Amino acid sequence: MKKSKKVLALLVCIFMTTGTLTACLSDNPGEGGSESGENATPVVSNSGDNKEVNKSPEDYKGEIVFWHFNSSEGPKISQAFNKLYPNVKVKTTIVSDRDSQYQNKLTAALRAGVGVPDVFVAESAFAKRLVEMPGAFLDLTERAKDVASKMIPFTVQVGTDKNGALKALSHQAAPGAIAYKKTVAKKYLGTDDPKAIAEMLSSEEKMLETAKILKEKSGGKVALFPTWEEPKKMYLGARSKGWVVDDKLNIDQKVMELIDFSKNLRDNKYESGLTQWTPGWSSAIAANETSMVWALPPWGVPWIINSNDKTAANGGKWGITNPPFKYFWGGTWMGIYANSQNQDIAWEFVKFFTANKDTVKKWALDNQDFPNNLEIIAEGSPSDSNIVGANLFKFYEPFVKDINGEVLTQYDDIIERTFDDVMVSYLAGKYKTKDDMVKAFKDKVKTNLKEIQVD
Repeated sequence: MKKSKKVLALLVCIFMTTGTLTACLSDNPGEGGSESGENATPVVSNSGDNKEVNKSPEDYKGEIVFWHFNSSEGPKISQAFNKLYPNVKVKTTIVSDRDSQYQNKLTAALRAGVGVPDVFVAESAFAKRLVEMPGAFLDLTERAKDVASKMIPFTVQVGTDKNGALKALSHQAAPGAIAYKKTVAKKYLGTDDPKAIAEMLSSEEKMLETAKILKEKSGGKVALFPTWEEPKKMYLGARSKGWVVDDKLNIDQKVMELIDFSKNLRDNKYESGLTQWTPGWSSAIAANETSMVWALPPWGVPWIINSNDKTAANGGKWGITNPPFKYFWGGTWMGIYANSQNQDIAWEFVKFFTANKDTVKKWALDNQDFPNNLEIIAEGSPSDSNIVGANLFKFYEPFVKDINGEVLTQYDDIIERTFDDVMVSYLAGKYKTKDDMVKAFKDKVKTNLKEIQVD
Protein backbone atom coordinates (compact mmCIF):
# COMPACT_ATOMS: atom_id res chain seq x y z
CA MET A 1 0.00 0.00 0.00
CA LYS A 2 8.56 -1.65 -1.44
CA LYS A 3 18.63 -1.08 -5.26
CA SER A 4 17.92 -4.37 -6.49
CA LYS A 5 15.71 -5.36 -9.42
CA LYS A 6 12.92 -6.10 -6.94
CA VAL A 7 13.04 -2.62 -5.47
CA LEU A 8 13.13 -0.98 -8.89
CA ALA A 9 10.03 -2.95 -9.79
CA LEU A 10 8.42 -1.78 -6.60
CA LEU A 11 9.27 1.79 -7.48
CA VAL A 12 7.56 1.63 -10.82
CA CYS A 13 4.26 0.44 -9.37
CA ILE A 14 4.05 2.12 -6.03
CA PHE A 15 6.30 5.05 -5.48
CA MET A 16 5.58 7.12 -8.53
CA THR A 17 3.23 9.00 -6.26
CA THR A 18 4.38 10.42 -2.97
CA GLY A 19 3.06 9.64 0.43
CA THR A 20 2.43 6.01 -0.43
CA LEU A 21 3.20 2.72 0.85
CA THR A 22 2.39 -0.56 0.68
CA ALA A 23 3.42 -4.11 1.10
CA CYS A 24 1.19 -5.13 -1.78
CA LEU A 25 4.12 -5.78 -4.09
CA SER A 26 5.57 -8.73 -2.25
CA ASP A 27 7.23 -11.29 -4.49
CA ASN A 28 6.91 -13.99 -1.86
CA PRO A 29 5.69 -17.29 -3.30
CA GLY A 30 3.01 -17.80 -0.64
CA GLU A 31 -0.47 -17.85 -2.11
CA GLY A 32 -1.92 -15.98 0.85
CA GLY A 33 -5.22 -17.80 1.20
CA SER A 34 -7.19 -19.86 3.63
CA GLU A 35 -8.32 -23.36 2.84
CA SER A 36 -10.58 -23.40 5.85
CA GLY A 37 -14.13 -22.15 5.94
CA GLU A 38 -13.97 -21.63 9.68
CA ASN A 39 -14.27 -17.86 9.52
CA ALA A 40 -16.74 -17.63 6.66
CA THR A 41 -19.68 -15.55 7.84
CA PRO A 42 -23.19 -15.04 6.48
CA VAL A 43 -23.55 -12.34 3.84
CA VAL A 44 -26.00 -9.46 3.86
CA SER A 45 -28.35 -9.54 0.90
CA ASN A 46 -27.99 -6.68 -1.54
CA SER A 47 -31.73 -6.21 -1.41
CA GLY A 48 -31.11 -3.74 1.39
CA ASP A 49 -33.21 -5.52 4.00
CA ASN A 50 -30.08 -6.55 5.95
CA LYS A 51 -31.35 -10.10 6.47
CA GLU A 52 -28.63 -12.69 6.69
CA VAL A 53 -28.63 -15.44 4.14
CA ASN A 54 -27.21 -18.69 5.49
CA LYS A 55 -24.98 -19.95 2.74
CA SER A 56 -21.77 -21.89 2.71
CA PRO A 57 -18.97 -20.72 0.41
CA GLU A 58 -19.72 -23.58 -1.99
CA ASP A 59 -23.27 -22.28 -2.45
CA TYR A 60 -22.13 -19.08 -4.13
CA LYS A 61 -22.15 -19.27 -7.91
CA GLY A 62 -21.58 -16.67 -10.54
CA GLU A 63 -18.86 -14.40 -11.87
CA ILE A 64 -17.25 -11.17 -10.76
CA VAL A 65 -14.66 -8.92 -12.38
CA PHE A 66 -11.73 -7.86 -10.21
CA TRP A 67 -9.16 -5.17 -11.03
CA HIS A 68 -5.77 -4.74 -9.40
CA PHE A 69 -2.63 -2.82 -10.29
CA ASN A 70 -0.17 -5.48 -9.22
CA SER A 71 0.53 -8.61 -11.23
CA SER A 72 1.98 -10.37 -8.21
CA GLU A 73 -0.78 -9.72 -5.71
CA GLY A 74 -3.95 -9.68 -7.81
CA PRO A 75 -3.88 -13.28 -9.08
CA LYS A 76 -2.92 -14.58 -5.63
CA ILE A 77 -6.03 -13.01 -4.14
CA SER A 78 -8.30 -14.60 -6.73
CA GLN A 79 -6.64 -17.99 -6.39
CA ALA A 80 -6.94 -17.94 -2.61
CA PHE A 81 -10.61 -16.96 -2.84
CA ASN A 82 -11.36 -19.81 -5.23
CA LYS A 83 -9.96 -22.37 -2.81
CA LEU A 84 -12.82 -21.49 -0.48
CA TYR A 85 -15.37 -20.40 -3.10
CA PRO A 86 -14.83 -22.91 -5.92
CA ASN A 87 -18.03 -22.07 -7.81
CA VAL A 88 -17.38 -18.37 -8.31
CA LYS A 89 -15.43 -17.32 -11.38
CA VAL A 90 -13.19 -14.35 -10.76
CA LYS A 91 -12.13 -12.56 -13.90
CA THR A 92 -8.93 -10.84 -12.77
CA THR A 93 -7.54 -7.92 -14.74
CA ILE A 94 -4.17 -6.39 -13.93
CA VAL A 95 -3.42 -2.86 -15.08
CA SER A 96 -0.05 -1.46 -14.09
CA ASP A 97 -0.22 1.93 -12.42
CA ARG A 98 2.93 3.09 -14.14
CA ASP A 99 2.28 6.66 -15.24
CA SER A 100 -1.09 6.34 -13.46
CA GLN A 101 -2.42 3.90 -16.06
CA TYR A 102 -4.53 1.98 -13.55
CA GLN A 103 -5.98 5.10 -12.00
CA ASN A 104 -6.78 6.64 -15.36
CA LYS A 105 -8.42 3.53 -16.78
CA LEU A 106 -10.51 2.96 -13.65
CA THR A 107 -11.54 6.61 -13.41
CA ALA A 108 -12.57 6.69 -17.07
CA ALA A 109 -14.71 3.56 -16.63
CA LEU A 110 -16.35 4.96 -13.49
CA ARG A 111 -17.19 8.25 -15.16
CA ALA A 112 -18.63 6.50 -18.19
CA GLY A 113 -20.41 3.88 -16.11
CA VAL A 114 -19.28 1.24 -18.57
CA GLY A 115 -16.86 -1.64 -18.07
CA VAL A 116 -16.42 -1.02 -14.35
CA PRO A 117 -15.22 -4.07 -12.38
CA ASP A 118 -17.32 -5.44 -9.52
CA VAL A 119 -14.37 -5.18 -7.13
CA PHE A 120 -11.31 -2.94 -7.39
CA VAL A 121 -8.47 -1.80 -5.20
CA ALA A 122 -6.90 1.56 -4.45
CA GLU A 123 -3.44 2.33 -3.16
CA SER A 124 -3.08 4.88 -0.36
CA ALA A 125 -1.97 7.66 -2.73
CA PHE A 126 -5.36 7.66 -4.45
CA ALA A 127 -7.61 5.62 -2.15
CA LYS A 128 -9.32 8.66 -0.68
CA ARG A 129 -10.05 10.06 -4.13
CA LEU A 130 -12.07 6.94 -5.00
CA VAL A 131 -13.69 6.83 -1.56
CA GLU A 132 -14.98 10.38 -2.06
CA MET A 133 -15.87 9.95 -5.75
CA PRO A 134 -19.67 9.73 -6.23
CA GLY A 135 -20.75 6.44 -7.75
CA ALA A 136 -17.40 4.72 -7.27
CA PHE A 137 -17.40 2.53 -4.17
CA LEU A 138 -20.54 0.98 -2.69
CA ASP A 139 -21.52 1.98 0.85
CA LEU A 140 -20.43 -0.95 3.04
CA THR A 141 -21.36 0.60 6.38
CA GLU A 142 -24.02 -1.95 7.32
CA ARG A 143 -22.32 -4.96 5.78
CA ALA A 144 -18.97 -4.21 7.38
CA LYS A 145 -19.94 -2.83 10.79
CA ASP A 146 -18.95 -6.00 12.64
CA VAL A 147 -15.74 -6.73 10.77
CA ALA A 148 -14.61 -3.09 10.83
CA SER A 149 -14.64 -3.12 14.64
CA LYS A 150 -11.76 -5.63 14.53
CA MET A 151 -9.66 -3.47 12.22
CA ILE A 152 -7.14 -0.77 13.08
CA PRO A 153 -9.11 2.50 13.32
CA PHE A 154 -6.97 4.57 10.95
CA THR A 155 -7.53 2.09 8.12
CA VAL A 156 -11.28 2.44 8.61
CA GLN A 157 -10.93 6.23 8.63
CA VAL A 158 -9.16 6.14 5.28
CA GLY A 159 -11.95 4.00 3.82
CA THR A 160 -14.71 6.28 5.13
CA ASP A 161 -16.01 9.25 3.17
CA LYS A 162 -16.77 12.75 4.48
CA ASN A 163 -20.39 11.76 5.11
CA GLY A 164 -19.41 8.87 7.35
CA ALA A 165 -20.06 6.08 4.85
CA LEU A 166 -17.57 3.22 4.92
CA LYS A 167 -16.61 2.51 1.33
CA ALA A 168 -13.38 0.48 1.34
CA LEU A 169 -11.57 -2.00 3.59
CA SER A 170 -7.93 -2.98 3.88
CA HIS A 171 -6.35 -6.34 4.68
CA GLN A 172 -3.13 -4.69 5.79
CA ALA A 173 -1.90 -1.74 7.78
CA ALA A 174 1.29 0.27 7.47
CA PRO A 175 2.01 1.96 10.82
CA GLY A 176 5.29 3.82 10.89
CA ALA A 177 8.33 3.31 13.09
CA ILE A 178 12.03 4.14 12.98
CA ALA A 179 14.75 1.77 11.80
CA TYR A 180 18.27 2.52 12.93
CA LYS A 181 21.72 1.08 12.40
CA LYS A 182 22.76 -0.45 15.70
CA THR A 183 26.49 -0.39 15.01
CA VAL A 184 26.37 3.35 14.24
CA ALA A 185 24.28 4.10 17.32
CA LYS A 186 26.56 2.08 19.60
CA LYS A 187 29.73 3.63 18.21
CA TYR A 188 28.72 7.28 18.27
CA LEU A 189 25.83 7.51 20.74
CA GLY A 190 27.07 4.95 23.22
CA THR A 191 24.02 2.69 23.05
CA ASP A 192 21.91 0.72 20.62
CA ASP A 193 19.07 0.09 23.08
CA PRO A 194 15.74 0.85 21.34
CA LYS A 195 14.29 2.70 24.34
CA ALA A 196 17.36 4.90 24.62
CA ILE A 197 17.34 5.62 20.87
CA ALA A 198 13.62 6.44 20.98
CA GLU A 199 14.29 8.95 23.74
CA MET A 200 17.10 10.54 21.72
CA LEU A 201 14.67 11.02 18.81
CA SER A 202 11.52 11.82 20.80
CA SER A 203 11.24 15.50 19.81
CA GLU A 204 12.50 17.93 17.23
CA GLU A 205 15.00 19.37 19.66
CA LYS A 206 16.35 15.95 20.62
CA MET A 207 16.64 14.87 16.99
CA LEU A 208 18.74 17.93 16.23
CA GLU A 209 20.85 17.36 19.34
CA THR A 210 21.42 13.71 18.36
CA ALA A 211 22.25 14.71 14.80
CA LYS A 212 24.86 17.15 16.09
CA ILE A 213 26.48 14.48 18.26
CA LEU A 214 26.60 12.05 15.33
CA LYS A 215 28.21 14.62 13.06
CA GLU A 216 30.78 15.73 15.60
CA LYS A 217 31.81 12.30 16.84
CA SER A 218 31.99 10.81 13.35
CA GLY A 219 33.97 13.70 11.95
CA GLY A 220 31.12 14.51 9.57
CA LYS A 221 30.91 10.99 8.13
CA VAL A 222 27.50 10.11 9.56
CA ALA A 223 24.22 12.00 9.16
CA LEU A 224 21.11 11.31 11.20
CA PHE A 225 18.89 10.89 8.13
CA PRO A 226 19.74 10.02 4.52
CA THR A 227 17.14 12.52 3.32
CA TRP A 228 14.64 15.02 4.65
CA GLU A 229 11.92 12.71 3.28
CA GLU A 230 12.34 10.30 6.20
CA PRO A 231 11.13 12.75 8.88
CA LYS A 232 8.61 14.13 6.38
CA LYS A 233 6.53 10.96 6.84
CA MET A 234 6.48 11.50 10.58
CA TYR A 235 5.65 15.20 10.51
CA LEU A 236 2.81 14.74 8.03
CA GLY A 237 1.42 11.97 10.22
CA ALA A 238 1.43 14.32 13.21
CA ARG A 239 -0.81 16.92 11.56
CA SER A 240 -4.14 17.70 13.16
CA LYS A 241 -5.74 18.29 9.75
CA GLY A 242 -4.98 17.17 6.21
CA TRP A 243 -3.97 19.16 3.15
CA VAL A 244 -7.54 20.21 2.34
CA VAL A 245 -10.16 21.36 4.84
CA ASP A 246 -13.60 22.57 3.69
CA ASP A 247 -12.33 22.70 0.10
CA LYS A 248 -9.44 25.00 1.07
CA LEU A 249 -5.71 24.34 1.10
CA ASN A 250 -4.61 23.80 4.67
CA ILE A 251 -0.97 24.17 5.67
CA ASP A 252 -0.89 22.62 9.12
CA GLN A 253 1.49 23.85 11.79
CA LYS A 254 3.38 20.56 11.54
CA VAL A 255 4.07 21.29 7.86
CA MET A 256 5.57 24.65 8.80
CA GLU A 257 7.68 22.92 11.44
CA LEU A 258 8.79 20.35 8.88
CA ILE A 259 9.99 23.10 6.54
CA ASP A 260 12.15 24.64 9.27
CA PHE A 261 13.39 21.27 10.52
CA SER A 262 14.37 20.11 7.04
CA LYS A 263 16.23 23.35 6.35
CA ASN A 264 18.08 22.96 9.62
CA LEU A 265 19.04 19.40 8.71
CA ARG A 266 20.29 20.42 5.28
CA ASP A 267 22.20 23.52 6.36
CA ASN A 268 24.00 21.64 9.14
CA LYS A 269 24.59 18.49 7.09
CA TYR A 270 22.48 16.49 9.51
CA GLU A 271 20.98 14.65 6.53
CA SER A 272 22.79 13.36 3.48
CA GLY A 273 20.82 15.21 0.81
CA LEU A 274 19.69 12.03 -0.94
CA THR A 275 16.35 11.25 -2.56
CA GLN A 276 14.20 8.28 -1.59
CA TRP A 277 14.13 5.31 -3.99
CA THR A 278 17.27 6.38 -5.85
CA PRO A 279 20.43 4.25 -6.13
CA GLY A 280 22.24 6.57 -3.72
CA TRP A 281 19.55 6.18 -1.09
CA SER A 282 19.61 2.40 -1.50
CA SER A 283 23.39 2.31 -1.24
CA ALA A 284 23.20 4.25 2.01
CA ILE A 285 21.02 1.50 3.47
CA ALA A 286 23.67 -1.10 2.68
CA ALA A 287 26.62 1.09 3.68
CA ASN A 288 28.13 0.70 7.14
CA GLU A 289 28.39 4.37 8.07
CA THR A 290 26.67 7.17 6.17
CA SER A 291 23.26 7.66 7.82
CA MET A 292 21.61 6.16 10.90
CA VAL A 293 17.83 6.49 10.74
CA TRP A 294 15.13 5.49 8.23
CA ALA A 295 11.34 5.71 8.35
CA LEU A 296 10.02 2.15 8.60
CA PRO A 297 6.52 0.75 8.07
CA PRO A 298 6.23 -3.06 8.44
CA TRP A 299 6.60 -3.63 4.69
CA GLY A 300 9.87 -1.71 4.93
CA VAL A 301 11.55 -4.57 6.77
CA PRO A 302 11.66 -6.74 3.61
CA TRP A 303 11.43 -3.98 1.00
CA ILE A 304 13.55 -1.15 2.42
CA ILE A 305 16.10 -2.93 4.59
CA ASN A 306 16.43 -6.50 3.37
CA SER A 307 16.16 -5.74 -0.35
CA ASN A 308 19.08 -3.35 -0.13
CA ASP A 309 21.21 -4.64 2.73
CA LYS A 310 22.02 -8.26 1.90
CA THR A 311 23.65 -8.78 5.31
CA ALA A 312 20.62 -7.58 7.29
CA ALA A 313 19.11 -11.05 7.58
CA ASN A 314 22.13 -12.16 9.59
CA GLY A 315 20.76 -10.09 12.45
CA GLY A 316 22.33 -7.65 14.88
CA LYS A 317 22.76 -4.84 12.38
CA TRP A 318 19.38 -3.11 12.49
CA GLY A 319 17.09 -2.05 15.30
CA ILE A 320 13.55 -0.72 15.40
CA THR A 321 12.10 1.86 17.76
CA ASN A 322 9.22 4.26 18.28
CA PRO A 323 8.96 7.39 16.11
CA PRO A 324 8.63 10.88 17.60
CA PHE A 325 5.26 11.26 15.88
CA LYS A 326 2.70 8.59 14.97
CA TYR A 327 2.26 8.06 11.23
CA PHE A 328 1.46 5.52 8.54
CA TRP A 329 3.01 4.96 5.15
CA GLY A 330 1.20 3.04 2.43
CA GLY A 331 -1.57 0.48 2.23
CA THR A 332 -4.13 -0.90 -0.21
CA TRP A 333 -7.91 -0.67 0.10
CA MET A 334 -10.58 -2.77 -1.61
CA GLY A 335 -14.23 -2.06 -2.34
CA ILE A 336 -17.24 -2.87 -4.49
CA TYR A 337 -18.51 -0.85 -7.45
CA ALA A 338 -21.59 1.11 -6.40
CA ASN A 339 -23.61 -0.19 -9.37
CA SER A 340 -22.34 -3.74 -9.40
CA GLN A 341 -24.95 -6.32 -10.31
CA ASN A 342 -23.10 -8.92 -8.26
CA GLN A 343 -22.92 -7.29 -4.88
CA ASP A 344 -23.48 -10.41 -2.77
CA ILE A 345 -20.62 -12.33 -4.38
CA ALA A 346 -18.47 -9.20 -4.50
CA TRP A 347 -18.98 -8.73 -0.77
CA GLU A 348 -17.93 -12.32 -0.13
CA PHE A 349 -14.76 -11.60 -2.10
CA VAL A 350 -13.96 -8.39 -0.22
CA LYS A 351 -14.84 -9.92 3.15
CA PHE A 352 -12.73 -13.01 2.44
CA PHE A 353 -9.59 -11.00 1.81
CA THR A 354 -9.99 -8.20 4.35
CA ALA A 355 -11.96 -9.75 7.23
CA ASN A 356 -11.48 -13.52 7.24
CA LYS A 357 -9.05 -14.01 10.13
CA ASP A 358 -7.42 -17.09 8.63
CA THR A 359 -6.88 -15.35 5.30
CA VAL A 360 -5.56 -12.10 6.78
CA LYS A 361 -3.14 -13.92 9.07
CA LYS A 362 -1.83 -16.31 6.42
CA TRP A 363 -1.41 -13.48 3.94
CA ALA A 364 0.52 -11.39 6.45
CA LEU A 365 2.86 -14.24 7.35
CA ASP A 366 3.41 -15.42 3.78
CA ASN A 367 4.06 -11.93 2.47
CA GLN A 368 5.85 -10.32 5.44
CA ASP A 369 2.91 -7.97 5.74
CA PHE A 370 1.14 -6.44 8.76
CA PRO A 371 -2.42 -7.68 9.37
CA ASN A 372 -5.30 -5.26 9.72
CA ASN A 373 -6.85 -7.31 12.49
CA LEU A 374 -6.50 -6.37 16.15
CA GLU A 375 -6.94 -9.94 17.35
CA ILE A 376 -4.12 -11.25 15.17
CA ILE A 377 -1.86 -8.38 16.21
CA ALA A 378 -2.54 -9.07 19.89
CA GLU A 379 -1.52 -12.70 19.39
CA GLY A 380 1.88 -11.54 18.15
CA SER A 381 4.02 -12.77 15.30
CA PRO A 382 4.96 -16.47 15.46
CA SER A 383 8.60 -15.41 15.77
CA ASP A 384 10.77 -12.33 16.05
CA SER A 385 12.14 -10.69 12.93
CA ASN A 386 15.74 -11.70 12.49
CA ILE A 387 16.33 -8.45 10.62
CA VAL A 388 15.28 -5.95 13.32
CA GLY A 389 15.21 -8.32 16.30
CA ALA A 390 11.63 -7.69 17.39
CA ASN A 391 8.21 -9.30 17.27
CA LEU A 392 6.72 -6.92 14.73
CA PHE A 393 3.05 -7.49 15.55
CA LYS A 394 3.73 -6.82 19.22
CA PHE A 395 6.08 -3.93 18.50
CA TYR A 396 3.53 -1.89 16.54
CA GLU A 397 0.52 -2.90 18.66
CA PRO A 398 0.82 -0.21 21.40
CA PHE A 399 0.48 2.73 19.03
CA VAL A 400 -1.53 1.60 15.99
CA LYS A 401 -4.74 2.94 17.52
CA ASP A 402 -3.18 6.39 17.93
CA ILE A 403 -2.50 6.93 14.23
CA ASN A 404 -4.70 9.55 12.59
CA GLY A 405 -6.08 8.32 9.26
CA GLU A 406 -8.21 11.43 8.83
CA VAL A 407 -5.21 13.46 7.65
CA LEU A 408 -5.43 11.66 4.29
CA THR A 409 -7.40 13.57 1.64
CA GLN A 410 -8.42 12.92 -1.94
CA TYR A 411 -5.87 15.46 -3.16
CA ASP A 412 -2.80 14.16 -1.34
CA ASP A 413 -0.84 12.72 -4.25
CA ILE A 414 -1.06 15.94 -6.26
CA ILE A 415 -0.39 18.26 -3.33
CA GLU A 416 2.48 16.22 -1.91
CA ARG A 417 4.21 15.99 -5.29
CA THR A 418 3.93 19.75 -5.50
CA PHE A 419 5.20 20.19 -1.95
CA ASP A 420 8.15 17.88 -2.57
CA ASP A 421 9.15 19.71 -5.74
CA VAL A 422 9.09 23.08 -4.01
CA MET A 423 10.89 21.75 -0.92
CA VAL A 424 13.69 20.28 -3.02
CA SER A 425 14.17 23.67 -4.66
CA TYR A 426 14.07 25.44 -1.30
CA LEU A 427 16.67 23.13 0.23
CA ALA A 428 18.84 23.65 -2.85
CA GLY A 429 18.73 27.42 -2.30
CA LYS A 430 16.47 28.32 -5.22
CA TYR A 431 14.10 30.18 -2.92
CA LYS A 432 15.72 32.78 -0.70
CA THR A 433 13.26 32.59 2.19
CA LYS A 434 10.68 30.29 3.70
CA ASP A 435 7.98 32.79 2.76
CA ASP A 436 9.07 32.63 -0.87
CA MET A 437 8.91 28.85 -0.74
CA VAL A 438 5.42 28.80 0.80
CA LYS A 439 4.15 31.32 -1.75
CA ALA A 440 5.52 29.21 -4.60
CA PHE A 441 3.86 26.15 -3.11
CA LYS A 442 0.49 27.87 -2.90
CA ASP A 443 0.78 29.21 -6.44
CA LYS A 444 1.53 25.76 -7.83
CA VAL A 445 -1.33 24.14 -5.91
CA LYS A 446 -3.67 26.81 -7.25
CA THR A 447 -2.52 25.98 -10.76
CA ASN A 448 -2.71 22.21 -10.32
CA LEU A 449 -6.03 22.04 -8.45
CA LYS A 450 -8.69 24.40 -9.65
CA GLU A 451 -11.36 22.84 -7.44
CA ILE A 452 -9.89 23.93 -4.10
CA GLN A 453 -9.46 27.43 -2.70
CA VAL A 454 -5.97 28.71 -2.00
CA ASP A 455 -5.64 31.83 0.15
